[in-house]
Amino acid sequence: MLFLKKKRWWPVFAGIAFALVELLSFILSEKPLGVTRGFTISGSILEYLVSPAHAEKVSYWATYTPVVDWSMALVIGLVIGGFISSRSSRDFKVKMVPELWKSTHGPSVARRWVWAFVGGTMIGFAARLTGGCVSGMLISASIQLAPGGYIFMLALWIGAVITTAVFYGRKGYSIKR
Repeated sequence: MLFLKKKRWWPVFAGIAFALVELLSFILSEKPLGVTRGFTISGSILEYLVSPAHAEKVSYWATYTPVVDWSMALVIGLVIGGFISSRSSRDFKVKMVPELWKSTHGPSVARRWVWAFVGGTMIGFAARLTGGCVSGMLISASIQLAPGGYIFMLALWIGAVITTAVFYGRKGYSIKR
């Protein structure tokens, strides 16, 4: 079990492990992995709790019924698993503002969180607009050899390069050998 304490895993081993998890997802739930669905169902449940009459009128909730399912367990498991992983590798740190952001945009926690919220909302909206989610489009669609998965992967990479250049300038690029 010492390999679980490593800070970095060999990419091939990590890829094989992830592929097995994806395969289990198809076998057990007949659906690919996807995180956004869990958040969408949480929104559905919240709306039914706050305003059941209004929730009944929203046609979107017909697709995402307010029932706790595997996708919500996935979201909870990602948080718990990430915490356990960071603790076991002795890499757990609470950072409100990453060092690169601090050196280029200052130490403001509020500013960092506003931009994180804006960026997350934009990519979440784009993913829902396409009928998927970031993990579903990037990982599950690619594993299924769907052209949309590869197009999304390329667009995400190009967007990340442009965003890094705009937000960080030359400090955002580093080559480690």
